Amino acid sequence: MADPASPTIPTAHDHILAEGEARFRQMVDTVPQIVWIADAQGQIEFLNQQFTDYTGASYRSMSPAEIAAAFIHPDDAPHVVAAFTAALATGTPHHCEHRIRSATGEYRWFLDRANPYRDPATGEITRWFGSSVDIHDRKAAEEALRHSASVLEERVLARTRERNLLATMIENTDMMVMAVDLDFNILAINLANADEFERVFGVRPRTGDNMLALLADQPEHQAEVRAAWLCGMRNEPVTLIDDFGDPDRARPYYAINLHPLRDDRGRQVGVYQFVTDVTERLRRDHQLADAQEALRQAQKMEAMGQLTGGVAHDFNNLLTPIVGVLDMLGRRTASSEREQRLIAGALQSAERAKTLVQRLLAFARRQPLQPVAVDLAELVAGMGELIASTTGPQINVVVDAPSGLPRASADANQVEMALLNLVVNARDAMPAGGTLRIGVAEEAVGDGHRARLPHGRYLRLGVSDSGTGMDAATLARAIEPFFSTKGVGKGTGLGLSMVHGLALQLGGTLTIASAPGAGTQIELWLPRSAAADAPVETVVIADPATRTSGRVLLVDDEELVRLSTADMLAELGYDVVEASSGEEALGLIERGVAFDLLLTDHLMPGITGAELAALVHARRPDAGVLLISGYAEGDDLSHVTARLTKPFRKDELAAALAPFAAAAEMLVATPLV
Repeated sequence: MADPASPTIPTAHDHILAEGEARFRQMVDTVPQIVWIADAQGQIEFLNQQFTDYTGASYRSMSPAEIAAAFIHPDDAPHVVAAFTAALATGTPHHCEHRIRSATGEYRWFLDRANPYRDPATGEITRWFGSSVDIHDRKAAEEALRHSASVLEERVLARTRERNLLATMIENTDMMVMAVDLDFNILAINLANADEFERVFGVRPRTGDNMLALLADQPEHQAEVRAAWLCGMRNEPVTLIDDFGDPDRARPYYAINLHPLRDDRGRQVGVYQFVTDVTERLRRDHQLADAQEALRQAQKMEAMGQLTGGVAHDFNNLLTPIVGVLDMLGRRTASSEREQRLIAGALQSAERAKTLVQRLLAFARRQPLQPVAVDLAELVAGMGELIASTTGPQINVVVDAPSGLPRASADANQVEMALLNLVVNARDAMPAGGTLRIGVAEEAVGDGHRARLPHGRYLRLGVSDSGTGMDAATLARAIEPFFSTKGVGKGTGLGLSMVHGLALQLGGTLTIASAPGAGTQIELWLPRSAAADAPVETVVIADPATRTSGRVLLVDDEELVRLSTADMLAELGYDVVEASSGEEALGLIERGVAFDLLLTDHLMPGITGAELAALVHARRPDAGVLLISGYAEGDDLSHVTARLTKPFRKDELAAALAPFAAAAEMLVATPLV
């Protein structure tokens, strides 16, 4: 029996085992992967040199939990232990991917595999042989591939979404989009284009249709469409605006943008278009252009009116002493017959100048007006003989002026003059004779009415003829002052401009409709009078020989006008006190100068006649006020008792003074109680 304490002597078998183990270790240490062996319970029994080289740790026996805690990434350790524990329990191969920390602290991915070794005799698991293969580079490549695939997929989805969005937008936009090849076959068309094509041509196009074939039974429209698309086949972008469609259906205007359609090699294979209906835009553009032209015309007319009104006002001041002196000379009985003829001719010229000035002021809307309630039908009837004598026997005059119409707010004398001007124009437009129609009616004006007046009811005085008519260019200038088609010396060109100015000044308007060969219809629109029918006052012209009495405070800044007016007043028996301005007149009043009547010019530097009348009324409410002016202004004239228009004669002045003289006589004749 051997001694247990004595050393064991190695046998040949032991040498073989040791040599085999050394060769095994040498072999597995050269493997570039981690090789490990665990017992049946999973306790590590062997780790090759690769483990030490990678982790920097020497071999020691460890349990699965210990090795996981020491070397495996904290996020991976739980499932690695769980997976190996499950393999131990079931005896199935172990397979797991996880990260292992290197000696530098870097974590790399490994594929861990282990297979059980069973005892050949009993079949029991006695060992686990495993390896951990570095798959970090493969894992990174897979991750990069997954990322690239994800990015590519997202790009594809984004591109698909973009294409779908563009397709949806094009399909649902109001803009018309279509593409055709060089043989006019439709390659693509959106809903708006198909709907519009069907609306204007009566046939609905679809992809694959030949556009020209669709219009085979409409050769005229087929030619138009062909010509438009051919513009786009010039291999360059083209923009055009034109109208298309069957007029019996619709023929709108379109803005068309044509672009060449090219293949991958840049060759033109077709044309595509973007089309917008611009009918409404063009209509607004035309309206804007018309409005701008109307504004320019209105500004021009306003400027001409201001200039004309100022000139006419100054001309009135020049005419007043001329008319006054000629009138005085004409009444002298000592003059010879030749002198009387010369004076009468001069007076006649002065009266013509006066009429011209009145027309200028009417055009400029500066003529003094006295609007009252006027029965236009009665006015037309009262001018019957004058109209008949003016037109002559070759013209048939038809009057439609029913009684019972509301009164118009107008100045009767000026309306008579306006009507006479219209009649003369109508007569001259019918040199070979014709029919002249004069009509009076009441009409309501609303939205879109030709008169373009504020809503309401108006009186319409119309004059129409069957004459030559006017072309568009003449019609556009018809109301311009001094514009005439009658030739030199045959008209002043102020007739229609005077009527137009009168209408505007009264709150109405003038409308003209005319065409060559169709005659002319002119309508004077006047507002209805809100006042009760005014009784017609009979003006009694004072006898120039009748002498009156009283003191007149005469105010005028024009010396010649003041002198001639003072002479007329003196001849009429008045005592005259003169002042050259409103300020001078107020100074005389403050000094106690007595007077019965204030006779003042209206437009003066400093205090105007209307302002002077108000100041005098405050100090002398019993004094009468006669305002002299040939120029209408917007001043308050409530304190003005009467008005006299420049230029005037002695008998016209006497007529204006007659009411004041009559009132003075009644005051004297009334006994005191």
